[in-house]
Amino acid sequence: MRRASLAALAFALAATPASALAQRSDDNATTSAEDAFGTSIGGEQIGIYNPNYVRGFSAAEAGNIRLDGLYIDQQGSFTDRLIGGLQMRVGLSAQSYPFPAPTGIADYGLRRPGDEPLFSVGARYGPFRASALEVDAQIPVTARLSLGAGFGLIADRNHTGGEADYRTAALIARWEPADGIAITPFWSRTGISDEENPPLLLTGGDYLPPRIVRAKRLGQVWATNDGEIINGGVIASADRGGWTLKAGVFRSELTLDRSHTQLFLDVQPDGNADEVVIAEPGRTAGSTSGEIRLSRRFADGPRLHALHLSLKGRDRARTYGGGQSIFIGRHPLEEPVALPEPAAAFGAQARDTVRQWTAGIAYEGRWKDVGEISLGLQKTHYRKRVVGPGVPAIVTRDAPLLFNATAAIHAAPSLALYAGYTQGLEESPVAPGHAVNRDEAPPAIRTRQIDAGLRWSITPAIRLVAGVFEVRKPFYSLDAARVFRQLGDVRHRGAEFSLSGQIAPGLTAIAGTALIDAKLSGDAIDGGLAGRKPLASFGRLSTAVLDYRPPFASAVSVDLVVESTSDRVASSDDTLVIPARAIASVGGRYRFKLGKAPATLRVQLANVGNKFGWANGPSGIYLYNFPRRLTATLTTDFG
Repeated sequence: MRRASLAALAFALAATPASALAQRSDDNATTSAEDAFGTSIGGEQIGIYNPNYVRGFSAAEAGNIRLDGLYIDQQGSFTDRLIGGLQMRVGLSAQSYPFPAPTGIADYGLRRPGDEPLFSVGARYGPFRASALEVDAQIPVTARLSLGAGFGLIADRNHTGGEADYRTAALIARWEPADGIAITPFWSRTGISDEENPPLLLTGGDYLPPRIVRAKRLGQVWATNDGEIINGGVIASADRGGWTLKAGVFRSELTLDRSHTQLFLDVQPDGNADEVVIAEPGRTAGSTSGEIRLSRRFADGPRLHALHLSLKGRDRARTYGGGQSIFIGRHPLEEPVALPEPAAAFGAQARDTVRQWTAGIAYEGRWKDVGEISLGLQKTHYRKRVVGPGVPAIVTRDAPLLFNATAAIHAAPSLALYAGYTQGLEESPVAPGHAVNRDEAPPAIRTRQIDAGLRWSITPAIRLVAGVFEVRKPFYSLDAARVFRQLGDVRHRGAEFSLSGQIAPGLTAIAGTALIDAKLSGDAIDGGLAGRKPLASFGRLSTAVLDYRPPFASAVSVDLVVESTSDRVASSDDTLVIPARAIASVGGRYRFKLGKAPATLRVQLANVGNKFGWANGPSGIYLYNFPRRLTATLTTDFG
């Protein structure tokens, strides 16, 4: 049996502090969100940003993932059996980190087991006839030791008709050998079976693909992926008399024993296209990473000072390539051609390794009712070695000194103004599946960011955050020969707004907008290889969420989500655009008892108007949006 992909094309879908394994029936991303910049709880995500899209870039691609605030070089996605929540950190919210990052930070929080017995069961049906069964448990063994475990069976189906089977599992322990000391080991696995990823479309000119029927499988049934994702490690912390030591060591692995990319190239306005499957002998990516941070805090009257020393690093290895291109034939998109799987004729694979160590020192100063300041300095040593079949090894090195500074002024009890400057050495994007050098990862790139803004508590329950920013990076994309390489530099300049809080009894509102002006520069852009604006960029992204739980009927709540984007650039000369669109979704929750156990039934109808539209990627590929879909989830907690 095959059901949907969880991993393909994050661009098309356009940490909270670690929490105990709280009752899952209480999960609600809207009422838990601090702002509109991105929150995920219980598999539900709201906000204008996510790990794959922050100010027009990807925090995940850049390597800006944190786990309980510590650096991790993530190679495969986390399972919800391991993670309790996610918070996107940008602007003022990122200033709480001693060492912020130019592309923002995606901070995941572990599901730490608490001190009360709990057994939670969740069952989901939909969307697209998918189904899932998930179980979580926490068991207090002693007053200082608790264990947590989770397991999931997922028969998934994606919006392009593809299917996959997933098996998820997680184990977590929390041990407090003494007051102020905590040790949390964890392990998780996601098994991937018969995964059919969405097909990627590339047109033959500056026009959009023709409209096609959604949720219908296009491509070869044997073009599937099989493998596993492993994430494990241990986090330890000790707090003694103003000194805090926090450390984490992690291992993250992605192993695909079988890998395929389904392509439709030279798509014509009448729907004819060349169907191609890229078959690979699998691929692997594994990284050992971590961070140790020592902090000293001391008070000086109304002033609080903190000094942080940090050492973080990673040792990563990848194998990729060696694939073969299988031409299926030229035919209309919606008239599939089924061919038997050909015998494999794989070539040698490439291997790259990355070793990076970063030492940092940071100072934070907070003066009550006056303001805050933070200064950080990091020295990083980066080395990458790439060994391709039949070619000499290529070694690249970099050792920049990175600086960051932020400041905030409390202009009034309810108003704070902030500004910041951040330098970074971040990962560059990986070559897409239809590139000649697919899966190749260029060396790390130097980036920088300037931002400023304000936070205004309009009332104790309603908060407005507004900011401006500018982020600069080298720009990678496909050239005329479909080689993924640096074509110039990109600058994203914009503004972002968040309004959040309880605007009336029982009524929570989250609203956010990002306005982004993306611009390219460089010799390749001047020569016409790319336009002045990068493909897939858009000027506005907005979201608004309302969640109403009537005080007179607290067992019931209803919610409304509206997401909209402006026109999206779809041609290198900036003349073709994907039209702006707005999508509305409605849902509700009903809270009741199954015997003595609290339970919640969650139902959501997404894309109520069933609007059709295309999304595209920076390299020119297309994927249509999600159609109307219904999802129902029942969650029960047994104490």
